[in-house]
Formats: sequence, C-alpha cells, structure tokens
Amino acid sequence: MKDLTISISEEQEKFLKQFASKQYSGADDNLITADPFHAVETKQYKYIPYSSDITEFYEDLPLVFTSDDEYDAWFEDETELIRDWYDSRGEDCPIEIKSFSEVDGEEILTADGQEKLIIDYDDYFEAYDIELRAIAWKDYEWKYVASFFILDEAKRYMKYQSHNLCEPRTYTWHPGYQNQGDFVPFRNLLMKIGTQLNNEEVTNNESSS
Repeated sequence: MKDLTISISEEQEKFLKQFASKQYSGADDNLITADPFHAVETKQYKYIPYSSDITEFYEDLPLVFTSDDEYDAWFEDETELIRDWYDSRGEDCPIEIKSFSEVDGEEILTADGQEKLIIDYDDYFEAYDIELRAIAWKDYEWKYVASFFILDEAKRYMKYQSHNLCEPRTYTWHPGYQNQGDFVPFRNLLMKIGTQLNNEEVTNNESSS
C-alpha cells in the first residue's frame, strides 16, 4: 500500500463524488451488473433488398417501400407511398387506393384505365403508375456512441446529443468474464477516491454543525 497526494480540479472532484455515491457496489444505477460501465447507443437502420425467394428468412421484419431516387424516404404502408406520390405532384390518384393484400390475385382497373392481374408488388405499383425504386425488409442494429462510468452522465449526454442520434438508449455493460486487465482496478481506484472525498465532506459538515 502506498500513500499518494494529488491535486484535482473541481470538476474531477464533482465526478468522483458523484461516481462513488451513484455507482457503489449494489447501487440501483449499476442495473444488477458488477463493475459496470454505461454506453450510449444509437439505432442504425439497415435495409435488406426484398426477394420472394427469401421471404421465409425475414417474414418477421416489416416491408418498406420507396420511390425516392436518394433512398431516403421509406414507407411501411404501401398505400401511404401511393398517396405521397400523388400528393407531391399535386394530383389525385385516378383509382381507389387499396392495400396490396386487398388486390393480391385480383384483376383491377389500373391508373391508365387498363385491366391488370396483380400477383406481386411490381404489378401492384405498376397498376398505380408508381415508379418504385426499391422494396426492402427494414431491420436495425445498435451502434456504440459513447461510454460513461456514471449512468446519469450517460443519460445527460443522450439528451443533449439527441439531435445527432436516432432513438438512442443507454446500455449497461460488464467488463467481461474474468477480466484481469486494467478496467476493474482503475474503477475501484476511482471509487475509493470518490468515497474518501464523500466521507471527508460528511465529516467536515458534522464538525461545522
């Protein structure tokens, strides 16, 4: 054991005290995780091109549709894409807008007045005279953004960076099974310093009262 005297800033003191008071062993903010650290993560959407040949692998995911050349605007409801297509052109759809499931396997009157049998999505959008760019299954994954010792600080970051994030969340991680590296000893050191600072503050308050 070695004694050490160091100088710390007010901000460092604040975080050390906060860490010790909020993240001690068994604290609620540990979220039942030993030696935790807290990550802010953002949702990142990904699009899997639709093919009827692989439907069984992705049937639990929502299908989305786009007529956007830049592939930015996607619709989970095919009828909403049709409405948007005509609204953006200041026009009314010349035929009644029905969902794909309503006309699948049926022969309908198309937007240009022809009869057409609907057997797939290509037929469906052609019937409404829509220039479809893509159909895809919409999935997502969580992408790491930043990490924190203190859960409240992770939440604060998530709030002030919300304009740069997509449906963000905090996720609490364990340093890893049998991690014999530097993380746990350094975390314990910060906890020890913060606890000592908090204890000194209590003692000083009691002495002055």
